[in-house]
Amino acid sequence: MTQLGPLAWPPAPIRTERLVLREPEPRDRAAFIELLASPEVHTYLGGSRPRDELEREVPEIPGRRPGVFVIDLDGAMIGTVTLDRHDPERPGNRRPEAGETELGYLFLPEVWGRGYGAEACAAALDWFAGALPGEPVVLYTQTANERSMRLAAKLGFAEVERFEAYGAEQWLGVWSSVTPSG
Repeated sequence: MTQLGPLAWPPAPIRTERLVLREPEPRDRAAFIELLASPEVHTYLGGSRPRDELEREVPEIPGRRPGVFVIDLDGAMIGTVTLDRHDPERPGNRRPEAGETELGYLFLPEVWGRGYGAEACAAALDWFAGALPGEPVVLYTQTANERSMRLAAKLGFAEVERFEAYGAEQWLGVWSSVTPSG
């Protein structure tokens, strides 16, 4: 993935009713490792990574790059939302000519089912729409990932296509700021 174009990074923290979307900090390292090591989180993402490997490789401030928001609930990281410019050379990229931005998200399993995904992703999409009006955002997920499919629908992503990749049926949706995210 590449940079987010002309956007200044990081933006001011984004506050929602219950959450803060902010830049990663050193205190988030343990939660990043937990996300990357979690078999539940990576069920549809090719599998988790070994914790001991992550302890050696994850930097002091993980995820510190344009497009990565930490999702903070009451002062603790519960997940991430990313907005990454599509790399035209990425394997599996279905629309290499489009140069779109891709929405990604990971949440710790203990907070699943509480609406934090919809709240955080809608806030990130609203920020993105204000920063780059009219620019589309894409979302890829496995169709077997029912939670992700429901979130995509709730956020207003429209299906573009389904295709086979990585041994499973994948779903590609697109969102634009002319479609409400909420």
